[in-house]
Amino acid sequence: MSLKSYLILFVVATLLSWVAWVIVLTQMNPDSSRTVTVSAFAVSLGFAVAGSVSLLGFGLRAWFGKDPVLFRVLRTSVRQGVVVAVLLEGLLVLQAMRWFAWWNVVPLALFFILLEGFFLAQESTLERQTR
Repeated sequence: MSLKSYLILFVVATLLSWVAWVIVLTQMNPDSSRTVTVSAFAVSLGFAVAGSVSLLGFGLRAWFGKDPVLFRVLRTSVRQGVVVAVLLEGLLVLQAMRWFAWWNVVPLALFFILLEGFFLAQESTLERQTR
């Protein structure tokens, strides 16, 4: 699959996720089926945020970056988009459980920062080994 067709598919999927999120937000009643509504809200928002952050990150890296291999840039952008979306979902879970406080948010954010640092270090090690 070419990069162009992959990006087109990615943009369409992200737009569909945002449309699904808006539909859940405006059309579903949380009082009638709370579990289904909250699950649909979380899943659609997670996919929409992951796609949007990934596309934004890819665009910025492709425009300002120095890496000529755009699929490598795309891999990093998608991973970071998913990390941001999972962090957001974690924050929503903390809020739903009424545990959203700085002493719970800081360790969660530090975990994801350290996880991303680990992935970046692994990428750097692999790049040095392939040269």
